[in-house]
Amino acid sequence: MSISIFKNFLKSLKKNNSKYLIFILLYIFINIVLINNILFTPLHDNSFNKTDLSLDKNIFIENYHVYRIETLINIKIQGMTTEQKIGQLFLLSIPYQYFDENTKTLIEDYYIGGIVIMSNNISSQTQLKDLINNIQTISNTKLLITTDQEGGTIARIPWDEARFISQPHIGINNREDFAYEVGIDHAQALKDVYINMNLSPVLDVSFIPDSSMATRTFGASSEKVSILGTQLILAYHSESIISTAKHFPGIGRSNVDSHKYLPEINISKDELYNEELIPFKEAIKNNVDVIMVGHAIYPEIDNNYPASLSNIFVTEILKNDLQFEGVILTDDINMEALKNYQDKAVQAILAGNDMILVVGDFENQINYINEIKGAVGKNEISIERLDESVRKILRLKYNYNIVN
Repeated sequence: MSISIFKNFLKSLKKNNSKYLIFILLYIFINIVLINNILFTPLHDNSFNKTDLSLDKNIFIENYHVYRIETLINIKIQGMTTEQKIGQLFLLSIPYQYFDENTKTLIEDYYIGGIVIMSNNISSQTQLKDLINNIQTISNTKLLITTDQEGGTIARIPWDEARFISQPHIGINNREDFAYEVGIDHAQALKDVYINMNLSPVLDVSFIPDSSMATRTFGASSEKVSILGTQLILAYHSESIISTAKHFPGIGRSNVDSHKYLPEINISKDELYNEELIPFKEAIKNNVDVIMVGHAIYPEIDNNYPASLSNIFVTEILKNDLQFEGVILTDDINMEALKNYQDKAVQAILAGNDMILVVGDFENQINYINEIKGAVGKNEISIERLDESVRKILRLKYNYNIVN
């Protein structure tokens, strides 16, 4: 409540001493409780580990947003059941252009964290807005609503004025201002239909002419991909759209499509750091919100697991070495690239991912959720590990005002 409103209360009190007294007392009480939560909850709660803040007045004022968000997260997570927490880990596709019973079940009974909009979910702007409104209305915790609006061959939203401009087109043009304006068009097209997150930009580098990413990325130079990718991220942020860098750690050296097969990329760790990771490092510097991990195996770095299921790639490299603190999302776990890996949803979380993307049918999606439930029940995934990811997902939602 603002100071001006408070002054108006006082003026009104002169006219009617009793009518507004209860509101003034309530105002004072709420502020005491709020200040107590903001000042003291983060300091004695071990979960508040993002920023070490003292009670110095200037530091408090400068970091008020952080205190506020962390307090809201603490309150929210303390009221969540284990099932609600597990649901937040899932970003799922839905089958139709209308709000069906299975979608209702995923939201109301399984508490999923987000929905990915595919081409089959879209017929018109009005239809899509109605669908997303229905989805958000019944959710206890509002959802991330995302899609792939890269431009060119991958552009779900047909009324985006920049939909035919692919990332390779941007790379050929090679102008930062042009890249930024394309990003603005993408973001505004998403905002118009209540989509709050884009699975873009693609930060793979097409190191070989027949790369599987040749039609989707900016080009063959790590520097160019870094510079132009950053402009898309900045454009999305300017329009309050969540940005997603993909496909970590980079699959541009392969001509194999991970939708069908598991790409194998034979490079050393030094090559990875000096070439593939450069665009992702730059994206992190520019506060990219989400990083999607791709399905490819790098035998010289991890001979057991593809990147999306690898503790080496997700935790050691992305979280520890690159110090990425945002949400880590797997690429679609249903892709054929992972067909030979068992318990892959559990392995994805154990590797360090925060969210799992599942594009598929309802029963398959429920199976993955139950797989995680079973692992939590057996303490294979601890509550502490679960809370770590849920906090990051909630932090992303609160930062973008995706709240009930």
